[in-house]
Amino acid sequence: MIGLFMGKWLHSWLIRTVEVDFLMFGRSVHTRSYILAALLTFVFSLSVNFFSFFTIKDIDMIQSLKSVE
Repeated sequence: MIGLFMGKWLHSWLIRTVEVDFLMFGRSVHTRSYILAALLTFVFSLSVNFFSFFTIKDIDMIQSLKSVE
């Protein structure tokens, strides 16, 4: 949640820093951007958890503690 609010500050700082007199960028961040960022983060974390669950489930924890590696 903090990242969403800090992102607005970072966006405005970055846009003001890279702008020159003959090239201007949009300075507003729409609510749709916040929703899309949260949704993409949620989908990515769910997919990583789903795919790694089956790999981690197959690891024998007792045997891995005995390993020298």
